[in-house]
Amino acid sequence: RVTEAVYLVERMVDILAQKLGMDKAEIRARNFIKREQFPYTSAFGFEYDSGDYQTALDKVLAAVDYKALRAEQAAKRADPNCPTLMGIGLVSFTEVVGAGPSKMCDILGVGMFDSCEIRVHPTGSAIARMGTISTGQAHATTYAQIIATELGIPSEVIQVEEGDTSTAPYGLGTYGSRSTPVAGAAIAMAARKIHAKAKKIAAHLLEVSEGDLDWEIDRFNVKGDSTKHKTMKDICWAAYNNVPAGLEMGLEAVHYYDPPNFTFPFGIYLAVVDIDRATGETK
Repeated sequence: RVTEAVYLVERMVDILAQKLGMDKAEIRARNFIKREQFPYTSAFGFEYDSGDYQTALDKVLAAVDYKALRAEQAAKRADPNCPTLMGIGLVSFTEVVGAGPSKMCDILGVGMFDSCEIRVHPTGSAIARMGTISTGQAHATTYAQIIATELGIPSEVIQVEEGDTSTAPYGLGTYGSRSTPVAGAAIAMAARKIHAKAKKIAAHLLEVSEGDLDWEIDRFNVKGDSTKHKTMKDICWAAYNNVPAGLEMGLEAVHYYDPPNFTFPFGIYLAVVDIDRATGETK
């Protein structure tokens, strides 16, 4: 869906460069949105939050020694005895992914949010459920690492369940490069709710106020005295038998994440092919 559109646009840019007598890299550089112009609103109303297209182009050209390639290409074309010609293809793209903000798109009236439910057990292990499904992207590894980073729980004790509509909170599934930007964000937000509750429990156990605690990897330390601390493993156990008055037992959370915007990944590709003058064979 994207490849075909990019091909048409890039061919038009190449043809324009030929008609203007410009190098294909130069015409792109002149027309890129500049880094200082972000956030940038496109003609279709999308707000590109960030990008640095010129730097991406510069890195590609430097990696292949573009000037030397152009010189070699010209030399081969000028030499009638050279058996091959050289072709240099250069393309750039910006994709709209991470669908998507409900204010901008929906499916039959249902917003394109995604969700996550995380439950942390007394033992310190956890289970996370979400509405996406891995089709080879290794979601379980990515999702477990998000939770591990947010909560200080080892990723190997985090069970990830996807795609079971009888247990997972409602989600819009896996497509359009949306799983990590949308479901991943829902996971992080659910984990932060648990983190906030864990901090209350840690303050209760250490008999200090929440403001007197610092977070460090997998534990809450009393400010100024890291020997006084409670690890997440300590807190997970306490969440089911020793919580402050007025706080529910347990350590779990659900979050529905409706992204405020799409994400806009970008890149530059350069390909070099040799073309046999006699047969047209390429390699």
